[in-house]
Amino acid sequence: MQTKIKNYLEFIQFKHTVFALPFALSAYTLVSKKIGFNLTDLLLIILALVSSRVFGMSINRILDLNIDKKNPRTKDRGLIIGSITIRGALIVATGSLLIFYSTLLYFNILALFLSPIVIILFIIYPLTKRFTYLCHYFLGLIYLVAPPAVEIALTGKFSFETFMLGVAGLFWVSGFDLIYAILDIDFDLKNKIYSIPSKFGIKTTKILSSISHTITLILIFLIGLTINLSPIYWIGCTILLLLFLREHMILKNITKDNINKAFFDMNGQISIILMATFITSTIL
Repeated sequence: MQTKIKNYLEFIQFKHTVFALPFALSAYTLVSKKIGFNLTDLLLIILALVSSRVFGMSINRILDLNIDKKNPRTKDRGLIIGSITIRGALIVATGSLLIFYSTLLYFNILALFLSPIVIILFIIYPLTKRFTYLCHYFLGLIYLVAPPAVEIALTGKFSFETFMLGVAGLFWVSGFDLIYAILDIDFDLKNKIYSIPSKFGIKTTKILSSISHTITLILIFLIGLTINLSPIYWIGCTILLLLFLREHMILKNITKDNINKAFFDMNGQISIILMATFITSTIL
C-alpha cells in the first residue's frame, strides 16, 4: 500500500506542488487584505489549486505517454514501467476534477462559469509541443490564470495587481521551463518535438529565459509600487532578485546537474520567498 501511494505521488509529481502555489496564494494574501482573512476560504483555495494541478499533471502524463516511452529522460515514469495503469491515471484525473468542481460550489458563481478555461488549458498544453515552439509560454498561461481566478472566486472580479501577479507567474514558469527543455534538446530534434532550445539553440534559450525572469521581477516590483504594502516587501524583492541572479549564474555552465539544481532547488527557494514576501508584507 505504501509503495502504491508513493507511485501515485510520483505520478502527479506532488513534490512540485510548491511551484504551483506561490502566485495563487500570494494573490490570496492581496485579496484577504481587502476582504479579510477566512480560514475556510484559504483551505478551499488550496484544495482547488492542488486538485486542478493533479488533473493537469494526470492529463499531461496520459497524453504524452507515447512520447515519454521514447524519451530516455522519461522512460522510468509510472505509466511506462507499469506501476501506474491507464485506468488508475484516469481515475486520478476524474477524481481530482470532481474535487476541483466541488470546491467551486463554495465560491462566487462566476468562478464556476469560467472554470472550463482552466480545464481547456490543461488539456491543450501537452499537445502544444506537437505544433508550436511557444509551448513553454502556453504552460505559463495556466499560471497567468491562477491569481485572477483566486480573486474572482472570492469577489466575482479581479484587480490590476492580481492580473500583474498572473503575468509575472506566466514569465516565471515559462522562463524555467525553457531551461529545463534543454535536457531534451537532442530528443526533440530527432523526434520533431517543438521546443525553443531545439529550434533556436541553447544561447537563445538562455537569453529568453533571462528576459522572462526579468519581466517577472519588474512586474513584482510594480505591484509593490501600485498598492500599499509594508517596507518588508522591498526586502523580499531584493532577496528574489538575488535568487534569480544566482539561478542564472548557475546556468552559465549548462550541465544536467546545473539545470536540475536551478529548476528544483533555486525555483523552490524563489517560491517560498515569494509567498513569504506577500504574506509578511500584508500582515505587518
